Amino acid sequence: MTLMGYKSIKKRVYEVLEASCDSDTAGFVFDSCIVGLIALNIAVIILASVSSFYAKHYAFIILVSAITLVVFSAEYLLRLWTCNLSSDYQKPVIGRIKWMLTPYAIIDLLAILPFYLFIIFGVDVTGLIVLRVFRVFKIVRYSDSINNIIAVLKNEKDTLITSYAVLFIVLIVAATIMFQFENAAQPEAFSSIPASMWWGVITLATVGYGDITPITPAGKIFGSLIALIGIGIFALPAGILASGFARQLEKKDEAMEDERVYLCPHCKNEVRMKDLWRKK
Repeated sequence: MTLMGYKSIKKRVYEVLEASCDSDTAGFVFDSCIVGLIALNIAVIILASVSSFYAKHYAFIILVSAITLVVFSAEYLLRLWTCNLSSDYQKPVIGRIKWMLTPYAIIDLLAILPFYLFIIFGVDVTGLIVLRVFRVFKIVRYSDSINNIIAVLKNEKDTLITSYAVLFIVLIVAATIMFQFENAAQPEAFSSIPASMWWGVITLATVGYGDITPITPAGKIFGSLIALIGIGIFALPAGILASGFARQLEKKDEAMEDERVYLCPHCKNEVRMKDLWRKK
């Protein structure tokens, strides 16, 4: 194989894996197959926890696991092979190590790691169900909607951290005061401030399991106040995420509009929206 042929194959594999072209049929088919395989694998993992299903369909579970291992391993190795075509990972060795430390690459590795631990070291794969469930996170790579949510979390992280810091402060204050009110009446339920924090979390979240409740008049009044405060405090992150998601969609629509192609009425050339008023 010539050097040019090797480079063209590598570039084509990279394009299919990254789906760099929206009209790339091979990339669309690849993404669809991977998403379908992830969904099938997660369904098998869930159903395999049912003892009757596991005993009856053991061969099918092994078959799906084997196919998954081969496909996900091949995908990981192909991504590792072609990653240095990206400008972020151009160096052959350091670039690949840098790519291996990215969140997506770590998720891809965790998706296949349990099987290799079992094959090489004899570690019981059924005991690593937590790592196997990481396969569901692989679907993030292929979902624009989920990636939009991740982008919103990154953009709004400072505001979210501040809102949760306020929530934590209110939780500590509520647990401390409730401990003072209820400790004498319920020494087992409100035995300490950390124990009272469980009541605080459930009350602020307005879940109300009812396993720990105040019985003193002062405790009931204070508990009602905390429940009302919790409604407002827990609404803050939801409002932040909603507004952030709206801004993210607006940015995406603006970017798509900028890339829209128009036909110039004078020169008859195709011009992108963002270049219409640009002077040369």
